Amino acid sequence: GVTLDGCPPRIKLTRDEIQIDLDRRRPGQSRITTPRNEADAVEILSGVTSEGITTGTPIAMLVRNKDQRSGDYLENDMSVAYRPSHADATYDAKYGVRAIAGGGRSSARETIGRVAAGAIARKVLKQYNDIE
Repeated sequence: GVTLDGCPPRIKLTRDEIQIDLDRRRPGQSRITTPRNEADAVEILSGVTSEGITTGTPIAMLVRNKDQRSGDYLENDMSVAYRPSHADATYDAKYGVRAIAGGGRSSARETIGRVAAGAIARKVLKQYNDIE
């Protein structure tokens, strides 16, 4: 999830507007991504009224991980080898720790918060500066 601060008040915002961008980054859509079928359904926890208007307070959003399989990483060579196309090696070199079970800063799920916040930023830029 993510907490986005600095969003102006009185902007119409729906969960569906954010979901459009999350659906674009959702896994399981090509042969080179994980086959897991994650819905990546965003929940807006705060900062937006029940009528879909931003309040000017931080917007907290959550996407639950429903198809995690930590065992997939622990029961094969991933416990001793770095995952291809992931930042495991870089993260290990920089911080000296690895999240072998698929989590941590090198998880693709870490991008969910950036995408959700970006969907809101795009709307703010369009409304205030006519930038798409």
